Amino acid sequence: MLKCVDERVNSESVRKFNLPAFRDEARAQRELEFLEKQLPAAMFATTLPLLATMPDPAQALSLLERLIVLKGNECIALLQSDHTLLHYVLLIFGHSYWLGETLIQNPDLLRSLGKNLERSFEAEDFLEGFDRFRARSGGEHVSLLLARFKKREYVRIVLHDLLGIAPLTGTTAEISALSDALIEEALRHCQAEMSRRYPGATSVEASRFAVLSLGKLGGNELNYSSDVDLLYLYEGAATWTAGISVREYFVRQAQLMTDVLSRTTAEGAVFRIDLRLRPQGQEGEPAVALGHALDYYAHSAHDWELQALIKARFSAGDLDLARKFIRVLQPRIYVANVNFAAIETAVNSRRKIGEHRRRSLAARKGSATIDVKLDRGGIRDIEFLAQCLQRVYGGEEPWLRACGTLVSLQKLNDKGHLNSSDFRELTWAYEFLRTIEHRLQLQRGQQLHRLPSAGQELQVLARAVGREEAAGASGLMRLVRERMGRVAAIYERIIHHQKQREKGGAEAAVDSYYIGARELAFDQIMRRIESDSPVTYRAISSANLSVHGRRNLHRFLGSAMAGGEKHAGLLENAAAISKAITLFETSDYLTGILLRQPSLVQMLPELSSAGREPSPADHARLFALGGLARDTDESLALLRRRFHRASFAIAARDVLSPRSVFLSLKENSQLADGAIRSALRIIKAEQALAVFALGRLGTQELDIASDADLLFVRATEGDEEESRLDAERLVHALSAYTKEGPLFAVDARLRPHGGEGDLVASPAQIERYLAEEAQPWEALTYSKLRFVAGRKDIAAALLPIVWRQIVAAAPRPGFSSAILEMRARLEKSNRYSGSFKLAAGGFYDIDFISSYLMLRQANPVHGSTQEKVDRLYDAGQLAKPLVEKLRHATLLYRATDHAIRLVTGRARPELPTAEHARLATEALVTRILGRQSDRDLQSELRSTQNEVREIFLRVIK
Repeated sequence: MLKCVDERVNSESVRKFNLPAFRDEARAQRELEFLEKQLPAAMFATTLPLLATMPDPAQALSLLERLIVLKGNECIALLQSDHTLLHYVLLIFGHSYWLGETLIQNPDLLRSLGKNLERSFEAEDFLEGFDRFRARSGGEHVSLLLARFKKREYVRIVLHDLLGIAPLTGTTAEISALSDALIEEALRHCQAEMSRRYPGATSVEASRFAVLSLGKLGGNELNYSSDVDLLYLYEGAATWTAGISVREYFVRQAQLMTDVLSRTTAEGAVFRIDLRLRPQGQEGEPAVALGHALDYYAHSAHDWELQALIKARFSAGDLDLARKFIRVLQPRIYVANVNFAAIETAVNSRRKIGEHRRRSLAARKGSATIDVKLDRGGIRDIEFLAQCLQRVYGGEEPWLRACGTLVSLQKLNDKGHLNSSDFRELTWAYEFLRTIEHRLQLQRGQQLHRLPSAGQELQVLARAVGREEAAGASGLMRLVRERMGRVAAIYERIIHHQKQREKGGAEAAVDSYYIGARELAFDQIMRRIESDSPVTYRAISSANLSVHGRRNLHRFLGSAMAGGEKHAGLLENAAAISKAITLFETSDYLTGILLRQPSLVQMLPELSSAGREPSPADHARLFALGGLARDTDESLALLRRRFHRASFAIAARDVLSPRSVFLSLKENSQLADGAIRSALRIIKAEQALAVFALGRLGTQELDIASDADLLFVRATEGDEEESRLDAERLVHALSAYTKEGPLFAVDARLRPHGGEGDLVASPAQIERYLAEEAQPWEALTYSKLRFVAGRKDIAAALLPIVWRQIVAAAPRPGFSSAILEMRARLEKSNRYSGSFKLAAGGFYDIDFISSYLMLRQANPVHGSTQEKVDRLYDAGQLAKPLVEKLRHATLLYRATDHAIRLVTGRARPELPTAEHARLATEALVTRILGRQSDRDLQSELRSTQNEVREIFLRVIK
């Protein structure tokens, strides 16, 4: 184990390797000499400085030696071919003995270790991955398969985390998505097993079963080693024809599922399952009837039980049943004009936890160190405080009803219920303490929250946390105490102020504490603007601001003022501020960009409202970097800055002067094309690769938060290894998380054999794959293939080959049925009740129709979905009334999708649930389409989906 990161050992043999000191010098000596003999000299030279940067070099060294001993030359060759891969391996080894063992036991993971780091997976991705994993794993017990799959996926998630690609919220959300997928798979297995045991019972269609998550999983905040709090719900007839009651059936299914998820296997258990938050706690039945659950929470539940339901979330099973449960209970959890006494028992329960902790410490004579979760000012206090304030104010302000702690804190700050200072302190402390918790749990896969007492272990933890201000064991302890002390002070002050409301005389003071500070700051800013720029002051004062718009304006003004005189001078530009107010009213996405870069507000008056067709030459000029940058990194940084500036301009113009949605999408796509061409030139790979677009970029419909689906092709005579490295460098250049931010996420899984296939293929390999191995639905995918950058001769050779192969697939027997089967699978994967993309009659129906008819008629159309639909009538493939319906649906779906992204910055295929975001989306769709509708947007979407599905079933038979 590491002694001191700054000392050098006395042993001459170990000192020659220039590594930090080790407790067991003899062991370190043996391991280093073994590696020096086994590894090529250049690789060994690379290994030494990498080891020195690990939080626990001794552990990393030992695990690396074991890997080389067990896997030999094949492993060495793989690591030698890619020193980045060596870095990734050592990162895992240096932070986690637990996952280091997983990597050693599953050497196939090495080949995919650096893949898919540019994107975060959702539950659907994990479900697809598990299907492939199970197909390769034979007949092992489902508990073992789930546990093994979880640890394998943890390796990628942890690497995502340690490289700083994913923030804390991204890491916990991905762990939670993986957990949802594992729970879903366990449920499928148990449902199949119950059907086998009771073949007649499942014939009753009215019976439903759902798994709800609570606690950290419910908040999408799961740790690497958390208990999983679950609630099993069912609804159905009293008895079944199979001779078993619905109650008994689902109780047995719940017991079976708990056993599957918590059974000990050679890989450990999938989860530690905690069912104590169900009605009646440990005395209640494991599966609860919906009616009984609703009655219990309405009449018998303690306040702390109601507070726990703030994080209730659907994880698996019947989505409608879960939604019904949550919807009915919302008014019980959140009561308008709630008196703080109503949640007093929850506060008392939290206090008892603290008292129990203090008594335990006293019994151990204070020997235990700090618990970052349960001690005063720890993680639990922050979570509890956020939930208390949500219950106090959530009855009157539904927007505050969020599951995640960080999201809740942000919303409470936005609404003025947490002042900015407290919000920053709580957020910083929460992220810091959760990072410590994660690094503790990563080491051995154990549920730890307490700092180690040994100095060497504290030193390792400090390096793993990686904060400059927490350098060394003493620095880490000092910072933990400081941050937890501040949290404790905020907690006591806010709870105290809330209690004062009960006394009646201090209500005005409390309101001042939560709201007055924000209003006073806004007034101060306005007085300064009135003095410095009366024109700007009049522009702001005359604006008819909503509460939402006023809050966003205030945040921007504060951000600009905080940026010094350079940014404060922006506030004198009345024309820019007037246009910015429109963005603040409509788009939280664009507001967030302006908060980070206030100087962008200067662009707004210059944005043209003309709807001319965008020109690729515009973006070629934009990315003509010339001799401005000295090296590759500087060139890429300049490229990213220019890209983000142009992307902001496109989105801002779409809010200020809405135009045809397909013009917007085409301009976004051409901007991405230009960025890809420039990045390829910067990394000097223009003569090695041809880069093609598929998916939305292929049809020039790329939007905010869209992945770019890319296919990389090399010349037949090209070097495979060099081509792969060039493609990886390009992916990194486009999607790497830097201080300028990534350009966009890249998805290369539409290549032959998907994520399992080679990253770069030759034209001959693609031709052979399409002719012999491709699934029928892949013909639709490749119908969108479009050349973007690189070698034009490769494009000239490949495009005719692809077209010939996909057209040949259409007449084959079973093509239509395979397309219908794939569409049904996509429909089944939909997790959104209001989806206008995956659900029946959604956008995917139109996409399938247009591509299917294009292939059946061998009638190529290169362009957007709208252009494909237009050609259906021109080619006589569909009657005019049907084409008109499809055209209307295409415009409606794309306009709605674009508006959602402009308002929220997220790609969700359903209307927002938050009131302001929903209204802003509806208003923007109306402006984009240039018409008024006598129906609300949700109703129009649903009726349009019914029409589209009817056409889909008529066309594809």
